[in-house]
Amino acid sequence: MKILAFIKKDLLIMLSYRFNVFISVLISSLSLVFLYYLSKTFTGTMSQYLKEFDGNYFSFVLVGISVSSFVSVGLHAFANEIRTSQVEGTLEALISTPTSIYTILIGNSMFSFIKSFISSITILIIGGIFFGFFISIYNLLITFLILLLVFISFLAIGMLSASFIMVFKQGNPINFIFGYSSYFMGGIIFPVEVLPKPLQTMSYFLPITHATKALRKLLLSQYDINEIKILIYRLLLFILILLPVSFFAFHVSIKQAKKNGSLVQY
Repeated sequence: MKILAFIKKDLLIMLSYRFNVFISVLISSLSLVFLYYLSKTFTGTMSQYLKEFDGNYFSFVLVGISVSSFVSVGLHAFANEIRTSQVEGTLEALISTPTSIYTILIGNSMFSFIKSFISSITILIIGGIFFGFFISIYNLLITFLILLLVFISFLAIGMLSASFIMVFKQGNPINFIFGYSSYFMGGIIFPVEVLPKPLQTMSYFLPITHATKALRKLLLSQYDINEIKILIYRLLLFILILLPVSFFAFHVSIKQAKKNGSLVQY
């Protein structure tokens, strides 16, 4: 399968720069240490927004961080691949091959999504081992499902982002709509409930909001799937709506770029 060949290529490239892998792991570990000691600032206090989680801010934020990498990867992996190919002048050559542009785009970006997925699972397992997350085989399967849905959600968002880059080159509104807003309104660092009501309403249109809520209820409050299924349904609805829109937008953007003669320009 061609996509597997792309993944193998990126894996071999990553492994050829082992020191860079070490630095990346070190930076991620130091970020978690930073958040751990930041959470110590709130030890002994009980925020009304964290009562459901026994006031444990570090566990709260650890779940948020576990899914936050999907935001960055989703917004930038596809778009950067398009931009790089345009700058290097390889996009036209790639499109002229028998391989579908969708295969090329997804194949060259898939490894970044897989790394984010593995990183998320690793962070949550660390939380289970060292910080008292309730992780059973059943919970792990549901966690896997939720992360998979987030994976697909930001895959769709990434394709939509790449569509804007293909046509407009810069000024990508998707970064703002699903990027900065996800960090601010998605419940990654602080509860959505602290926001004003209008912003809380807007947060419901972000997939990461439902993912962080579902994972926290599952892992920190020990809810079962019946109690979080509405959040899973919302993620599914988001995918069912956005994925076809993203494929259509990308198809139209390629046609438009070819028509304008701007396909290989940046």
